[in-house]
Amino acid sequence: MDKNFSPLVDEHLQSLQGMQESATDDFFYTRLMARMERKESNPNWNFPLKPVWLAGALTILLVINGLILVQQNRGEKKTSASSIQDVASSYDQSISTY
Repeated sequence: MDKNFSPLVDEHLQSLQGMQESATDDFFYTRLMARMERKESNPNWNFPLKPVWLAGALTILLVINGLILVQQNRGEKKTSASSIQDVASSYDQSISTY
């Protein structure tokens, strides 16, 4: 049985004899390191990506939202009886107040 596979195995081993290790160009790693250092030394100011700025912007939006809600509540103060009557009148009902 070994005789059947021997020529095939020998053929594959002979094809591996001429192989060489792959190599890179000269100064490849020097250029790569220079490119990586250039990207690291370039300080980009990413405004929306900093958590401090996001937290500050969220706080400002919440304060503005709260102020708007307070102003709306001051302008729409009604007595509970009149608001109940408004609801009842929208459904064509009447409520007697005591």
